[in-house]
Amino acid sequence: MERRLYYTLAVIASITAVVTSIVLVFLLHDFYSPMVSSIENIKFVFIGILPAIVGLLVFILLFLYLISSILTAKIIEPIKLTTQNIESILSGEKVEIPEVYEELKPFIETIELQKKEIEAYIRKLKEAEKIRREFTANVSHELKTPLTSINGFAEMIETGTAKGEDAMKSAAIIRKEGNRLLDLIDSIIKLSQLEDINVEKEFAPLDIYPVGETVLTNLRPKAKEKNISLSLHGSKTVVEANRRMIEDLLYNLIDNAINYNKPGGEVSINIYPKGDWAVIRVSDTGIGIPVEDQSRIFERFYRVDKSRSKKVGGTGLGLSIVKHIVEFHNGKIDLSSKVGEGTTIEVHLPK
Repeated sequence: MERRLYYTLAVIASITAVVTSIVLVFLLHDFYSPMVSSIENIKFVFIGILPAIVGLLVFILLFLYLISSILTAKIIEPIKLTTQNIESILSGEKVEIPEVYEELKPFIETIELQKKEIEAYIRKLKEAEKIRREFTANVSHELKTPLTSINGFAEMIETGTAKGEDAMKSAAIIRKEGNRLLDLIDSIIKLSQLEDINVEKEFAPLDIYPVGETVLTNLRPKAKEKNISLSLHGSKTVVEANRRMIEDLLYNLIDNAINYNKPGGEVSINIYPKGDWAVIRVSDTGIGIPVEDQSRIFERFYRVDKSRSKKVGGTGLGLSIVKHIVEFHNGKIDLSSKVGEGTTIEVHLPK
């Protein structure tokens, strides 16, 4: 509104100056007309009105300069304010966007949006770095424990401290700890592959139910050893998925349900289609998970009962692998558990 007012004043002033000049010329012409009777007197008339014309032009120029200075200041003021706001936004301050030119508002809003995106990206980087440090520390610990055991028993055999039956027991422990290391390394490799954004998904139509039957067959000896019954229910359930990953998902879910179950307990697996989703539900009658631990159960190396985890074995990466496989397939996972009664994990995969 102010800019329009100043432009209007400038135009009015210019028109007024021009009209005044014309009127002045005619007045001077009328005044000098008796003398302008010959060509020789034209020069005299021109010289007479020249100072008035020059003075008027100077006045017009000064007036326009004044108007342009005021307009320039008014134009630059919002730009300066915008620059200050941008600096404030980039420094992290909360800034209310003032009334500036409409053309500049999208520019400021874009900068603020980009700043928020950068902040979110930085937070993700920090979180990723934190996870990396924790993962490195946990892996170091998980590797150190079996390696220390292997080294100690190997030394006993080498020095002859362990002989006969003791040597056989030491060799069995070395083999057990070696298998534990292999399982850990295999789990780490799987996690690394799942986190690689460039890895090929290699999806194909897959009936999950027969895969569940195969995994169950492989785990029955372990369940029988722990006196735990396994049951599979459901029907044909076809999804677009990676077969190897679905096998790993089912294996880890069922294996975890066996490990943290009670003697004489049960593990029930249900696989069935539901609308646009394929559902995998694994329920156990195990020890359950406290409420305060349920949000962290899918973290790498997180164990609710560390003393029990050492007895049942495992790498502490099983459920983390499950979560990553579900995310890899654009699915979702839910957990419900009650201490002393058991746990149910339900996976939904898009068809």
